Amino acid sequence: MAAPELTPDSPMRVLVTGATGFVGSHTAMRLLESGHGLRLLVRDRRKAEHIFGPVRLRDVELVVGDVSDLGLVREALRGCDGVVHTAAVTPVGLRPDQDLEAVNVGGVRAVVGGACEEGIESVVYVSSLKAIFHPDASRMTAEAPIAKSRLAYSRSRARAEHYVRSVQQTGAPVMIIYPGSVLGPDDPGLSSAAAALRDRITRRFTITSSGAQQIDVRDLADVVTTLIEEACGPGRFLAPGHFLSWSEMADLLERLVGRSLERVHVPGWRLRLSGRAVDWLRAFARIDSPLSAESMRHATRWPPVEPSPELAEMGVVFRTPEETFRDTLLWMCEAGHLDRAFAPGLEGVAGADR
Repeated sequence: MAAPELTPDSPMRVLVTGATGFVGSHTAMRLLESGHGLRLLVRDRRKAEHIFGPVRLRDVELVVGDVSDLGLVREALRGCDGVVHTAAVTPVGLRPDQDLEAVNVGGVRAVVGGACEEGIESVVYVSSLKAIFHPDASRMTAEAPIAKSRLAYSRSRARAEHYVRSVQQTGAPVMIIYPGSVLGPDDPGLSSAAAALRDRITRRFTITSSGAQQIDVRDLADVVTTLIEEACGPGRFLAPGHFLSWSEMADLLERLVGRSLERVHVPGWRLRLSGRAVDWLRAFARIDSPLSAESMRHATRWPPVEPSPELAEMGVVFRTPEETFRDTLLWMCEAGHLDRAFAPGLEGVAGADR
């Protein structure tokens, strides 16, 4: 069934997957604020009701189930004008009856492929800059090849990326967004980026080569909403956010929390060697740690990447790192993820309107 033709200012009905996650929940809220109707594909109804509340859910349709369920997904797609696919799982987030291939690859095939078969004219797939990582920034472009990985999770995301690109090659109106590490307030859980931020404040801050590129989750939601509304056909867009060296990030955090952080300087080569050692150990035992050769390459060799110029032409503006970190830290204190004793400088500080 073909979706109705859209006009630029007409409200849309948008299916959002992963709407109880960090990126998905912010995107859904942003679409609601823009006047669009929502249909949310979620695994947990109670979690959705907790995040969105009874008032917002009056204007939202909930579909409960897995993104890998072809029949359910096809029903959820019917009558929609746009689709945003953010759903994915990590090994830590898997249930016993799931696997990475079923959700991260099968889910993409069901949602993105199904949307194209339904004739939906505006489809956004949220990927990651890590999918096209290269230590040379000039080679991290919208046309960059997909990075190879030895990790099961990254390989599953790479296979999903290959599939979405193959769909784009047919001319299907699928847009891929490559965000940097996502940070910000109001996380339904606690993202790995926020957990790492907490550790840097409460334990020690490792200073090494390179730095990190982070986008505010609210800015990413703006990017997704803009692309859904523009419906500009197949395209790839880099949304890296701001780059800070590790020293610059530590300086900024010290100003915000109002105290000195314990800094430990470690050469990049040593961290990369540690990552390779952990990868070797994984051949003999299960190790639940983010440390790997791949993660250490990202941490020690990440280059500053510029956003796609099309985003500025569409009016997208990115918050400053100071606003992102301040609002994230304030939320972490309010939510009980960070003891205010570690951030005396935040006492009496007001955050931006979230």
